[in-house]
Amino acid sequence: MSYEIDLQLIKQARLEKGYTLEEMSKKLGIKGKSNYFKRENGDTEFKSTELPMLSDLLDIDYEKIFVKSLRKSKQKEATV
Repeated sequence: MSYEIDLQLIKQARLEKGYTLEEMSKKLGIKGKSNYFKRENGDTEFKSTELPMLSDLLDIDYEKIFVKSLRKSKQKEATV
């Protein structure tokens, strides 16, 4: 079992706070709103230093940012 960042929770909290992508990128020190957008959509991972700031900015308990993942292995099964 592993943990993943709850991107849906982050996006929902950002929208509830009324923050734009540009505002979030500036608050987190990320160059450009498109780079923040990529993180929020899972194309790029959030850096470990950005997660505590996200928690504070969006008033989300740090632990709630993470969700358990039961992701299966990407290896293909051997066929006989």
